[in-house]
Amino acid sequence: MWRSLRLLLASLPLAACATMGATARSYVTTSDGLLMDDARVRQLLAAERPLQALTAVRDRHSHLSPDDQLLRTLYEATAARYAGQPREAGQLFDKAFALSEDRFTKSVTRTATALLTNDLALPYTAGWSERLLIHYNAMLAWSAAGDRDAAAVEARRLVALLGRIAPPEPGERPVRAMLHAIAGAAFAAAGEPQDALVAYRNAASLGAPVDTVATAVPADSGDVLVAVERGFVAHKVAVGLTLPIFSNESPQDWDGRFGARAVSDRLLLDFGSLRNGGIWWDDVPSWRFGGNRLWIGSNRVSYVLDMSWPVMRRARPLPLVAPRVDATNATGAALVTADISEALAGDYRRDRGAIMSRTLARAAAKYVATEAAEAAAKSAAKPRKKGKKGDDDDLGWRVFAGVVGALANGAAMYLERADTRAWSLLPGQVTLVRVRMPAGTHDVRVRVGDAVAVAPAVPVAAGRTTLASVRIWRERAGDALLTGGAVVGRPAVVTDAP
Repeated sequence: MWRSLRLLLASLPLAACATMGATARSYVTTSDGLLMDDARVRQLLAAERPLQALTAVRDRHSHLSPDDQLLRTLYEATAARYAGQPREAGQLFDKAFALSEDRFTKSVTRTATALLTNDLALPYTAGWSERLLIHYNAMLAWSAAGDRDAAAVEARRLVALLGRIAPPEPGERPVRAMLHAIAGAAFAAAGEPQDALVAYRNAASLGAPVDTVATAVPADSGDVLVAVERGFVAHKVAVGLTLPIFSNESPQDWDGRFGARAVSDRLLLDFGSLRNGGIWWDDVPSWRFGGNRLWIGSNRVSYVLDMSWPVMRRARPLPLVAPRVDATNATGAALVTADISEALAGDYRRDRGAIMSRTLARAAAKYVATEAAEAAAKSAAKPRKKGKKGDDDDLGWRVFAGVVGALANGAAMYLERADTRAWSLLPGQVTLVRVRMPAGTHDVRVRVGDAVAVAPAVPVAAGRTTLASVRIWRERAGDALLTGGAVVGRPAVVTDAP
């Protein structure tokens, strides 16, 4: 046991160095808790400077480039897709798919390291919904590159993954319906009508309108399924608990604000009681235990226990407005509107038990390690000469041991950071719009509020389906808000001549 403990203590400096950079950056956030580096990448994309964003996230020496290989690949792929480099984006999403599959094999060594640092020491593991959205993005990238067969391969991967995961929660059903519908369009575009029909029926079973099942396309026309992407997905923020532990006291003497009962009450109230499952859609109360952290009456604080874990935050749901498609001789209908944030919230709810277990195990491991370090310092600093110790020697080794314990405690507190890493460049909402237009090459213009986005030079093949996408970065404020955070339905779509 002591040998194992010594090995853990010996690994603390190495583990701290390995995660120091990520931990330091995790303290720099925006006012709503988003990591500042992620916020800057979002700003570059929203300012329609995707090439600059791509250059930044690709440069490993840039602070905007994620440390984790999977996240960096996802960021590169996303920026490349919006920068008009669809083939490169498709290849990067394929790499991200391979990495995400590999990440399901955990590293025991890195898991042990995380017990003495934080979850940032672990490789980033994409949740089920993020893994699904890798294929969604890859389908759109390959379709934009004109490679319908590659898009169909991604659709097949997507459908296979949808068949493996657990049934969706109510808030996830629109996202699953949207993914089945877009997979169906990719199959139809590749000339695989039977697979398309199955995918469309699966979308309908999840609440998408029955006319998601494509009707026969006239010989002189084609269908374009446009994915209208808006906003940004909800992000993770850190909340936590600070608990002073006092020396020379029994549980009966613990102050109600600081004792084990207070910890359990707080966790049950703010996490275990499932305040919407640990999801904050409005303000996140970044609470910490208050009070005098040094002295309470005659009791001395011997250790300050610190715990931190992530919750999800979205300031407000996106407004539901009708996309307006401008195209000559076109007719259209919105098929399904999906709230991506609700899907990621479902992943969080499924993972919150493991998150909290790791948080508690890490708190216990750091406490034991700090107490062991202080005990070792006391033992090493004791006079080795025979005879009675003097008061000065006694005081000296106590002070030395106290300093070692305080430094170890301070390091443990500094390294206690919630893992808020996420694929934060995902859109917040996706609306699928099917538009029927004459065969040929068309610019498909989509209006949302006052914003206009264009899918340029979309090749509309007679009797076939084509996938396209547009990204709305800025739009009119003040529209009616979504209720419940997600909608399956068909807001009216207006088509005009340009």
